[in-house]
Amino acid sequence: MINSFDMKLLVYRYRYGSDQAANHAHMPPYYATLEYIEHLIGANAIKDQSIEVDESDLDGLGRIAIDEKVNSRPCAD
Repeated sequence: MINSFDMKLLVYRYRYGSDQAANHAHMPPYYATLEYIEHLIGANAIKDQSIEVDESDLDGLGRIAIDEKVNSRPCAD
C-alpha cells in the first residue's frame, strides 16, 4: 500500500490596484500562494481571506480557482 502525502498550504485571495482605490481594484477568480502573488506587479494578498488546501489542488502556478466545492474554512491571522 502506497501512502501519498499532500502538504497543506495557505493560499490567499488577491487583488490588483491600490487599497485607496478599491473601486478600481481587480480581484481575479483565484486564491494563490504568496510566492505567486509576490511575482505579480501591482498585486496585493488579502491576508484575512485565506484558505488551507492540499498542495495537489493547486495548478502549476500555485493557484486554485474560487469554487463553491472547496470545503476549507477561512483562516484567521
